[in-house]
Amino acid sequence: MPPEQTVFISHSSRDAEAANLVCRALEQNRIRCWIAPRDIPGGDSWDDAIIKGIDSSCAMVLIFSSHANESPHVKKEVHRAFSMKKMVIPLRVENVEPGGALEYILIGVHWLDAIEPPLDSHLDPLIDRMAEIVRASGERASPAPGSAPVPVPVSRPQLSEFAAASPPRAQAPTRPVAEAPVTATPGAVKQGGPEESIRRAEKTFRVALLYRRNVQPDDHVVSLVESGLRAAGHTVFIDRHMRIGEEWGKEIERKIRDSDAVVPIISPASLQSEMLEGELKIASEWAVEQFGKPRILPVRVNFEGALQEPFHSILGGLQYHLWRNPSDDAELLRHLLDSLEAKEQPKVILTEMPGGAAPLEDPYYIVQPADREFHAALERQDSIVLVKGARQMGKTSLLARGLQQARQAGKTVVLFDLQKLNQANLADIEGLYKGLGGLAADQLDLEVYPEDVWRPGRAPSVNFERYIRKEILEKRDGHLILAMDEVDRLFACPYASEVFGLFRSWHNERASDPSGPWRRLTLAIVYATEAHLFITDQNQSPFNVGTRMELHDFGISQVEELNRRFKEPIHSAEDLKRFYALFNGQPYLTRRGFYDLTTQGKSMDELVAFADADEGPYGDHLRRILFLLTRDKELLEVVRGLVHGQRIPDPTSFYRLRSGGLIVGTSAQDATFRCGIYQTYLARHLA
Repeated sequence: MPPEQTVFISHSSRDAEAANLVCRALEQNRIRCWIAPRDIPGGDSWDDAIIKGIDSSCAMVLIFSSHANESPHVKKEVHRAFSMKKMVIPLRVENVEPGGALEYILIGVHWLDAIEPPLDSHLDPLIDRMAEIVRASGERASPAPGSAPVPVPVSRPQLSEFAAASPPRAQAPTRPVAEAPVTATPGAVKQGGPEESIRRAEKTFRVALLYRRNVQPDDHVVSLVESGLRAAGHTVFIDRHMRIGEEWGKEIERKIRDSDAVVPIISPASLQSEMLEGELKIASEWAVEQFGKPRILPVRVNFEGALQEPFHSILGGLQYHLWRNPSDDAELLRHLLDSLEAKEQPKVILTEMPGGAAPLEDPYYIVQPADREFHAALERQDSIVLVKGARQMGKTSLLARGLQQARQAGKTVVLFDLQKLNQANLADIEGLYKGLGGLAADQLDLEVYPEDVWRPGRAPSVNFERYIRKEILEKRDGHLILAMDEVDRLFACPYASEVFGLFRSWHNERASDPSGPWRRLTLAIVYATEAHLFITDQNQSPFNVGTRMELHDFGISQVEELNRRFKEPIHSAEDLKRFYALFNGQPYLTRRGFYDLTTQGKSMDELVAFADADEGPYGDHLRRILFLLTRDKELLEVVRGLVHGQRIPDPTSFYRLRSGGLIVGTSAQDATFRCGIYQTYLARHLA
């Protein structure tokens, strides 16, 4: 029996995704392919393996693009194929002409165009042509291991149609392939790009890539890192091929948990990704639970700026690898592979870092009644000020504006953003108090930190109270505001009641001793969850005293005001109603909707049509909601029931879903989805 015939696929590493798609299509039709790095045995020389692959093949498919034009390794591979009298079929995936050496080599060669996406819609003629070449060269090739044999459909265009579809270039005379120059290539032949020269790792790891979809140049970096890690022998998890559904979130968490390392791709665009934020939190939490596994190896894409929370808490103290442009490809892979073999993960260093709020000068910020109430409470120097609102309601923005007004009025302000505290800070009450005291010392430029005056014989609450009183209140004049954002992080901690009991005691002491130091203290607490679900002794709770205010979604009049500020991208009252029904005034989605209408050139019909799509403008936001639900089977079933018109069965589930921003209502009996796209998206995935 003649030896198995193969087709060699030549491509630049930057076209790896297209090359792999072509490979799969051919092999599903029983046309065996040779493609790097898959077919290079572990430990073999890349140069020798490439030459053997070309020499043993019956034809070459050239994935042709501007990247191939620029790649010296692709040129060497094509030259080698011609020197060995192999048939070369270029598949043009980008609207460019061959240049330089490739222009000379490919004179008169017919090519296939596959410029307009999707690529797989252009592959039938290529499959037919390759099948004919394989048959002419010997016995039909066998399918690759693990691939399912699929008969070649008889309805595809035949060779004559293929040839007619891609005429030879008119400016050059046709030359038979056999007349290609017979010149031996140099011994060192490398394929594609920087990852093709990577040595195999002595020890292989499982690596998860975390990124934002459909963003450039992030996608280029993701493909580069994925192919480079695989070339070195590592196992790579990437979620782009996963089917979104109930098990999807659990599988992502499992892959992150089981990874030896995660590589987050950080850019200005990905920092806006709620999905990436959620995945990084999972990685950080498991790293604490599993003593540093997975390690976090950040890659920054043309970005060296400050990180907002919670990215700063997770990544702020970690060494990162910087990619500016494709000239950094090789260096990035080298550093990343070296980091995988490093033994220790750098420790996170906590520093004062504001984040999460819209800019203070933001012209699109809508002042709500709660803003005015908060400012008035700080002006009155109330003892405890409570701000409650569901997720993405604008709580942090309200807090930032109120605190800035307080600073301008001469008050001392300390912001305790609990997003800045990592799992180690929250492990016990002493770690929490030292973390909060450290944040205060950083913001006020204090020379004394809690560790300097901490006495092990004292209770943690006594130590912390003494630090606040002696190092801050007694050493500074005027009024002090201690503001706490994201307080929900404390509710599930076993020591939560003791902490909130301390805050309540300050309120009580202010009432019992009007001349004492606590009269100059205001506690501002921002939270989303129903506190009474976690604090059983209401006499020890600060949440049933003081001044309370709650944020609500925008009303129709506020959406009309935003439309005016965005220069009225919505022209009719009818379209404004459609827009409002889509988001129901949810502040983040409402502002994002106006942004898309204004800057992305979308029409109202397009916005409505794609709003709840997985890959639509809000896909990242919606996938995060589904992802979080799939991690909690009990809540998932409650939401599934709500999708089918059932009531929420218990108050605890109602409060959890409402504080998470998924539903609205006053009780479990009248709960509904917070906005239209939540209902349609979840109905599609949970029905």
